[in-house]
Amino acid sequence: MVPRQRILLTSMAILYVASLAMELQPFANLLTGVRKLKWPIDYAFEGVWEGRRVMLAANGAGPKLAAQAVEVAVRAVTVAELSSSRLEAVVSTGYCGALDPSLRELQIVVATEVLDPQANERFECGPIDTAMEFVTGVLISEDRIFNFASEKEKLRHNGAVAVDMEAAGVAARTRRAGLPFYCIKAVSDRADESFPLDLNTMRTREGRIRRAKIGVHALTHPKLISALFHWKRRSEDAAKALGSFLVSCPIKPKPAESDAAPAE
Repeated sequence: MVPRQRILLTSMAILYVASLAMELQPFANLLTGVRKLKWPIDYAFEGVWEGRRVMLAANGAGPKLAAQAVEVAVRAVTVAELSSSRLEAVVSTGYCGALDPSLRELQIVVATEVLDPQANERFECGPIDTAMEFVTGVLISEDRIFNFASEKEKLRHNGAVAVDMEAAGVAARTRRAGLPFYCIKAVSDRADESFPLDLNTMRTREGRIRRAKIGVHALTHPKLISALFHWKRRSEDAAKALGSFLVSCPIKPKPAESDAAPAE
């Protein structure tokens, strides 16, 4: 364990934002000096990797909740709890669904650009440097779960290689803060795979996925249980692959251009 004094002396911080705690936990397990942050979101921890402070935040599915996580982090660093530090960059991470048929499960996608078709916005992503293998390309980000292969096939006309739900929200709030933005995702489902039920019907009004509702649905549809366990194992494996990748590529940002002054 790294003494807390060393954490407090680490002034530069990188924020990693995902949807679920399970997407970040394998990465957290590789950090030293890990401690919980008192932030009003679902999951917030910090630790140290190679002398640099790493902050991990998860707040549920969709762009609004993801943007809220970035907002909380920006304010915490600027105002109070982490005033001895400053944010150096923000990374949108977690799972993505493949749109390119050549992508396999557990592969890493490093987005070159995030496309938000609802807002008609594009967000440039910073490059990374690592010896590990990864795929690059455009990632499309929408506030819905694309459960079925037929839905994912329709998205391919945008030229994107993968789809997620949070990157556009993270990118928009990061741009407002005048910070460099990165997007690193692990493929949880191939382009030709479909989920056994429509998860969009299992979301709360805020966008979070109702796990209890999925459990009840599975109990009344027992044929789904084996498929749900399959996806659970796949998700766990994807998170482990992502954690191993993230520690292989320390983020070294250059100053970002911004249309707005940094948020306070």
